[in-house]
Amino acid sequence: MISIRTIPFILTALFFSWLHSGAVSAGTTDYTCAITQVYQLKEIGALATSPEYEKGKSIPRQSFTISRETGAITGKSSDLDTALAKSTLVIHKGSDENSFIAVADFGPSKSGTHAYRVIKVEEYIKGSAKPFVAMRDLDIVTGTCK
Repeated sequence: MISIRTIPFILTALFFSWLHSGAVSAGTTDYTCAITQVYQLKEIGALATSPEYEKGKSIPRQSFTISRETGAITGKSSDLDTALAKSTLVIHKGSDENSFIAVADFGPSKSGTHAYRVIKVEEYIKGSAKPFVAMRDLDIVTGTCK
């Protein structure tokens, strides 16, 4: 029989057990990603491989990190870096059934346009490498995240 004195200890143990299991299932707080391809929108409305990523040219693969909590992208070698963004926002945290989606708002430019960056990581894909697609200005960037 359980005594009244042991109930708080049992409840505390259950709470910490639940808290720990939730933290494990949530995974890490960051994605580490590598860019494998960059496409540019051409005047005729078609996508073409960015010149620096064309076949035969060897350049180091750019990498970056995405905060799964804030949506901020960091990586000095990456053009996706959001350090200068006015704000970042996670639209969807992602799950076994849905993608992680984040947006960065860079605010209005001198020309009056409003710059955004959007990234979508297909978190629901099986395995440790999760494909991503990002859009910055008129470029489309793809690769994988872990």
